[in-house]
Amino acid sequence: MKKAFVISILILSIQGLSAQSLTYKQYIDSVMNDNQAYGAEKLNVPISEALYKASKVIPNPSLSASYGNNSDWGIQMGQSVELELSQPITFGVISARKQVAKNEAKIASTNLEDYLLNLKAEATTSFIETLLARDLSHIAYQTYENMQHLATGDSLRFVKGDISEYDMLQTRIEVRIAHQEYLSTVASYNNALVALDLYSGNPNRATKAIEGKLANPDKDYTLAELTDIALKYRPDLKSAQQSVSLAESQARLVKRERLPEVELSLGMSINSEVRNEIAPAPKYVGYTAGLSIPLPFSNTNKGNIRASQLSIQQSQLQAEALENQMISEIMQALNNYNMAQRNARTYTEELIHDAEKILKGRLYVYQRGETSLIEVLAAQETYNQVRKNYAEALSQCMTAWVELQKVTGLLNIEI
Repeated sequence: MKKAFVISILILSIQGLSAQSLTYKQYIDSVMNDNQAYGAEKLNVPISEALYKASKVIPNPSLSASYGNNSDWGIQMGQSVELELSQPITFGVISARKQVAKNEAKIASTNLEDYLLNLKAEATTSFIETLLARDLSHIAYQTYENMQHLATGDSLRFVKGDISEYDMLQTRIEVRIAHQEYLSTVASYNNALVALDLYSGNPNRATKAIEGKLANPDKDYTLAELTDIALKYRPDLKSAQQSVSLAESQARLVKRERLPEVELSLGMSINSEVRNEIAPAPKYVGYTAGLSIPLPFSNTNKGNIRASQLSIQQSQLQAEALENQMISEIMQALNNYNMAQRNARTYTEELIHDAEKILKGRLYVYQRGETSLIEVLAAQETYNQVRKNYAEALSQCMTAWVELQKVTGLLNIEI
């Protein structure tokens, strides 16, 4: 087992050296440039711009032609050709439609900002989780090394008769347990690296290592400060406010579309000579001009106007609700961040040093035969738990920091 473990460590070391470690900046740049889901979301902006361009189209004119034959072959009453050009005219519909499309384009752009904000927050949290997985694997490996060293010493002491066979066997079992725990943490770390590659749009990149460390941001914020930032930068709040403008422009479009659509027409008829002996007539060209106005009896039904007015009220209430929700989210995120900071400050370098000092002391007196193996294992477990808790506390603090910045709409993280 020991030989296989050494070989696996060598393979992992060679792979780690051959693979370039990934920094947070490289990673987040890849997320923004190569994430396929974000790339698909970005297409909504040019799509909305194309629809805005399409909204400028005016109604097409119509051209009609007709031919008439007044029994010309029989009684020679002549023939005629008529041409007519007509153009529908709407009053304010195109401008109202353009305003609707313009507001929709603004919302598409703002929604893209919101999508990117959430994507960056999720990707950053995944990076922090990977840092934690890496540190936990280092802790597990050091534990395995300590137990391996202890087992080697116990084997020699057993041969000398300084300890019992049970203590020697117990140490070997602890080595196997530490080895399995280490392999489990390595698997978790590798899976976390795979998740990073997926976020960056290249799951086949096979990243082997990342750079950066867990740390307490140690920054102080006030609720008023965070609220002001959120009111200025939070994209979903901007989108909700723009939705009110969109509903208002849609209501104007509904009113414009209820106006009668007038149609102007110009026509020309070319009539051939009538050679009938009873009623002869010369060849002539006639002109016509027309105006068609529909009678808007259907406008007595004002259901669509009522619906558009209610849509405006609905959008306003949704914007107000989102603003209240935003304040609640900021308060909760700030509470979580402050709690995570206090938790992180509980575990200090001095506390870890003390736990390590106790472990070394237990090992020393154990090797001199002055204490039991159980006390050594308890000291080792305490040391491991303190280091794990410290790493997890820093990870929770950084994650809470990311969430706090996300709810304000302004994510600026350096790792």
